[in-house]
Amino acid sequence: MYQRYNNNTMHQTQTTIIIFIILVSSLLNSHAWGPVTHLYLCSLADNETTTSTALYSFYAGCNSPDILKKEWPELHSLEFAAELFWHAYNSTTDGLIEFALGFGCHIASDEVGHHSKGFLNPPSADHEIEFNLDSMIYHERTGEQFDATREYDMSEHEINLILKAAAQYTSVQSSTHRNLRKDVITPKFIDRARMQSAINRFQLLTSAEHALLRIQPSSLYKFELQRHSFCNNVSNYQEVVTNFNLSADWAVSTCILWRRTMWTLIKRGDLKEAAPTIHRAVNELFQANNGTSCVI
Repeated sequence: MYQRYNNNTMHQTQTTIIIFIILVSSLLNSHAWGPVTHLYLCSLADNETTTSTALYSFYAGCNSPDILKKEWPELHSLEFAAELFWHAYNSTTDGLIEFALGFGCHIASDEVGHHSKGFLNPPSADHEIEFNLDSMIYHERTGEQFDATREYDMSEHEINLILKAAAQYTSVQSSTHRNLRKDVITPKFIDRARMQSAINRFQLLTSAEHALLRIQPSSLYKFELQRHSFCNNVSNYQEVVTNFNLSADWAVSTCILWRRTMWTLIKRGDLKEAAPTIHRAVNELFQANNGTSCVI
């Protein structure tokens, strides 16, 4: 049985959170792991990033795809992440390379969460699950190795990298030898001013989320995560956590696979197999577990 909440403060908190979730849905169009969860997953996959400066860039990359997703959804893709890595690699700048790898890590982990039988289902409850999972990680998994409320801002060089890669990716003259796209796409023009507007909007919403995470009682996010669980056999919150842990393991392994795949393919000078490699790996994980990411 679900616990009943009749306390006025609880209801006020719920109402505030619902308003926030509606706002996120309208302004970010983000159907993915939440920002805290993304950083948490990246923190579990950062062992191949050696310096603190490179690590900051990796985390900045991990958060950046959702900044772009509302206005330029076609850039929230493994194909664009490969294009971004190509440009970063040719810059020979370690920080930009780690930023691009973090960008791809974000999207690779989304492949796990938003698989048709993944943890972030059903789609109708997507934003509620994202927020409450962020809350769980904020309250239960923040420690010395992970700071849930730290913000990793993109540098001017990283912003310019995205602008340059996006211009190439969306151009009719895009490099055919990389063969990253199946067909030409023509999104809204991406420029520095519009990019800054998207960054400001994302920063505002993440700051608002951090404020709500601090006041949300643990009993509420536990209740909501169990109520919305895609895995129908769960009978308590701990079983929800068990299911999430499997998804997190898969997301981290997929992120690490993306990193290693990019280094392997860049040496061949051809990144066209980058996205298919991740798609195949994720599908194999689900197929080996009866088609879902449910343990229980």
